[in-house]
Amino acid sequence: MSKMVPVVVVIVFLLAGCMTHRAISTEQLDDFKKTVFSEHKDISDLKIQMAPTQIEFNYFLNRKTDREADKDVFIKTKALILSPDFQKTVIEESYFKHYSKDDRRYPDIHIRFFGAQKERSDYEYTTSYYGPGVEGKKERPIDGYRTWYFNDLKTKGVPVTQ
Repeated sequence: MSKMVPVVVVIVFLLAGCMTHRAISTEQLDDFKKTVFSEHKDISDLKIQMAPTQIEFNYFLNRKTDREADKDVFIKTKALILSPDFQKTVIEESYFKHYSKDDRRYPDIHIRFFGAQKERSDYEYTTSYYGPGVEGKKERPIDGYRTWYFNDLKTKGVPVTQ
């Protein structure tokens, strides 16, 4: 039994390290949250957080998710992400401060919508700073978060066209 204790401690430590999320708070994000809450009364919570490879916008709704009804929230969030202020304050000053300091690997971004089931999102929109290619290759083109994909988490993600 005593031999199992170190193994369990190591497993718990590794799992905790893999699931580290940090809340992100900047003046721009705080203003954005206020606007979203005032314009969309069906949003009960918005968690903006970062992890070692991604930034997440998690929208918790007090109704069933509806892709058409939630499209306006996606468009506003996308505009925020593409703004130069977001690039400077969130990615350059917050994300790179905590993750990817040396190689400056830009995070993927996820916009998730949660309905009745708060533990699992119903669908998400994703984007990457890098264009298509082999992960880790230096020659990958820069997309700059302009190409987005919709993923219903049941099938393969499809490009978003507006």
